[in-house]
Amino acid sequence: MDQGYKLKLYSKKLSSGKCQIKFIISSSSQRGLYGYMLVESGSTLKEVVSTIEHEIRYIEQRDSYYHSHLYNLANKPRRKDLILIFNN
Repeated sequence: MDQGYKLKLYSKKLSSGKCQIKFIISSSSQRGLYGYMLVESGSTLKEVVSTIEHEIRYIEQRDSYYHSHLYNLANKPRRKDLILIFNN
């Protein structure tokens, strides 16, 4: 992720003990994105931001981006990160 992005994070503790993170990514030069992810309650802010940045870099390198849990036709190994990203 380049420095032109702004990242806003909102967290909510769930009854399971995990935290739901809502994030909004805005940029003056690219489309906005938002998403959700589940993290363990002991996860640090640095870990959360790093995971989001990694996913955004992955999206930017591809022509198309599909959520693996929705389109698992090729039986690719599923990632352990629970993250969903959408266009604004």
